[in-house]
Amino acid sequence: MKMKINIEDKTFNVEINDLHERPIQANVDGEIFEVWPEESTRLATAAMPAAPQPAAPAAAPISSPGTASGNAVIAPIPGVIIEIKVAAGDSVTYGQELCVLEAMKMKNSIRANHDGTIAKVLVTTGDQVQQGKVLMEFQDKAG
Repeated sequence: MKMKINIEDKTFNVEINDLHERPIQANVDGEIFEVWPEESTRLATAAMPAAPQPAAPAAAPISSPGTASGNAVIAPIPGVIIEIKVAAGDSVTYGQELCVLEAMKMKNSIRANHDGTIAKVLVTTGDQVQQGKVLMEFQDKAG
């Protein structure tokens, strides 16, 4: 499904793949995001297959621009950190919720883009972050 979305006088080209796969993959202006809808969203979408809703909550980037190792968790949109669910030293699994970012009155779960251990948490609850800000870093993988 392809669409153009206007937010604050800026137009985004969005392409969303299969809404029934988990995670849903969305391409926003050439950047790929994984979207993990909450269970209630999945049930609502399944009940209304003729009119699927764009999957907005819970985005986490697959790759991070400027971080070749993929060890950074990047804010996909500007917003406010309202909850942090992990600490430095915590082991996390792919898709695990790391923090919640509120943007335009929507809560977005930021999830781990791979298994690993959190090395640094660079934000605190209440921080206002810009798109692209590094929120957390994973420990380097031992080669």
